[in-house]
Amino acid sequence: MKKLITVVITLFFTLAATVKGAESIPLSYLAVEANSGKVLYSHNAEVERPISSLAQVATALVALDWIERTKVELNRIIVVPQEAYTIQVGNPMNLRPGDRITLRDALYSTLLGADNVSAVTIANFVGRDLVFRRGGGQPISQFVHEMNLLAKSLGMKRTTFAAPHGLDSSYSASTSCAVDMALLGMYAMQNSAFCFIVRQPNRQIGIQTLTSNTPQIFNVTNTNSLLNTAGVDGIKTAKASMAGPCLLLSVTRNAYVVSNGSVPQRLIIVVLGTSQRYKIARSLITPSWKLWERWYKAGANTTNPKEFLTFPAKVTPQTASSFGSL
Repeated sequence: MKKLITVVITLFFTLAATVKGAESIPLSYLAVEANSGKVLYSHNAEVERPISSLAQVATALVALDWIERTKVELNRIIVVPQEAYTIQVGNPMNLRPGDRITLRDALYSTLLGADNVSAVTIANFVGRDLVFRRGGGQPISQFVHEMNLLAKSLGMKRTTFAAPHGLDSSYSASTSCAVDMALLGMYAMQNSAFCFIVRQPNRQIGIQTLTSNTPQIFNVTNTNSLLNTAGVDGIKTAKASMAGPCLLLSVTRNAYVVSNGSVPQRLIIVVLGTSQRYKIARSLITPSWKLWERWYKAGANTTNPKEFLTFPAKVTPQTASSFGSL
């Protein structure tokens, strides 16, 4: 996407690609008002790049959609699979194969703590049900297939999910761009359960391990350091060597009137590949609101489709996956 509005903010143009392992890819950012789809700021927003554990947003959304359709209880106990042996980073609770956790707590640890093992545990649990219903395949592969179907249905044309976790080795790196991550964020914040989880500052989680007769209690802290500042109510951070530090942010304020009622004004801000992710995101909030107000008060002109991010027709929080056949 071409830069829609020329922005002279010295900070943005003095920043090179700022993290070791990601020097060859320029930083990307985008700010969009979610309900109108009006793009407010955009820079390198279509550059494809690794996204690390921002992929876990799709992991959670596929799982939540499956939960909604199957009516499985969130307090269902799920078991850490053997695949956890291969995960050396992003395991804040030191989960091991055979340990047990509730589906609810696995979602919390994934979204708040960028927990790769919890993400794989969710994918394995849901994937096993898909294999049973569809008569074959590998559980995690089936789950990742659903993640990519979700991306396709949302119009995420430059996204490929390779795994449910946030690892970014050469064989497991999920790739996307700021435009596609904004679409995913816009979609995610329509899901009430997702919204509730990502706005929590922390969560106490109980794990039943193979080596202990009593549950171990962990406090998982939300990695989003901007949470509850300047209207920030989500979504997720990510950081890995190939992707660099990344941020997908939701910012809300007072509601405004639309054709079918009123909705909160919501910014979705994406910053990819820079250690200055928080500084850039924070610097975009106030100017983005001012640009949106100016456009809205001037009549909210929508004649130029290049200035908007929109979903394909008929996408709703319950229709983006392929679970309709379950």
